[in-house]
Amino acid sequence: MPELPEVEVCRRQLAAWSEGRAVAGVRLPDPGAVRRVASSRPSDALPGADAVLAGFVGRRCTGVDRHGKRALWRFGDRALLLHLGMTGKWVRRRADEVPRHGRVGVVLDDGSTLWLVDPRRFGCVVPGSLAELSAALGAGHGPDALDAPLDGPGLAARCASGRPIKVLLMEQGRVAGLGNIQAAEALWRAGIAPQLPASALDAAAWARLAEAIPVQLEATLADTLGDEVVYVSEGGDNPFAVYGREGEPCPRCGAAIRKTVLGGRATFDCPVCQPDAVTPAEVSVKPAGFRAS
Repeated sequence: MPELPEVEVCRRQLAAWSEGRAVAGVRLPDPGAVRRVASSRPSDALPGADAVLAGFVGRRCTGVDRHGKRALWRFGDRALLLHLGMTGKWVRRRADEVPRHGRVGVVLDDGSTLWLVDPRRFGCVVPGSLAELSAALGAGHGPDALDAPLDGPGLAARCASGRPIKVLLMEQGRVAGLGNIQAAEALWRAGIAPQLPASALDAAAWARLAEAIPVQLEATLADTLGDEVVYVSEGGDNPFAVYGREGEPCPRCGAAIRKTVLGGRATFDCPVCQPDAVTPAEVSVKPAGFRAS
């Protein structure tokens, strides 16, 4: 599922492609992709979606914002709230080209069309007023993990619980933007085992984790920028230290990476760098020789 770096890449691309451009038309092969709320259910489709989107024709893009895994595409006092779901992406195509799994197309005055491509139909766009959707962008979510990173005490306060730290990091109401991959990678950088209860972490561990989270997100962004993001599951090179690397050597200490299941999700960690108890061992969140650091 797309996490903060993929949505940030999407935001940057849409801004570069559309800022200052006027909407010349809208194409809607799948009306179920236009929804009343940010939802993964096509059953939440907005009635009369064609007519609602037609109201954007002639409006110019005034910017694209992001909070966590959501983005907001602004057109004056109107906007589109963007939810990528599991497999959604925005791509740019010629005006006469309809990509496979294209759900919604926004035609611009430069002759290009920006398409939501989504094989599994979990992604959507939500049209509405800028004021309404600006409030919805971060509703129910914690601070953005990249744009408003927490310090150690702040992160500890938001994750106060006896539950596993990795599970807590993935809850958007605590910190917005982290998913399975980014949480696993940040914990590896911080030298913290994913299954440790948050209540077991000391101040030094919280400080390392608070530093590691934005470092990890920036590293992923540096590794994934391009016209389209290729996810690990789609056959691209794996840029991560531990995710998807069961049995391979840890890039920091050489121990074999282990795979476990935590909170119903596969997770990966180093049993040496990330011991099962908090220790005073020193680790660097920017390990030497690791290319994504």
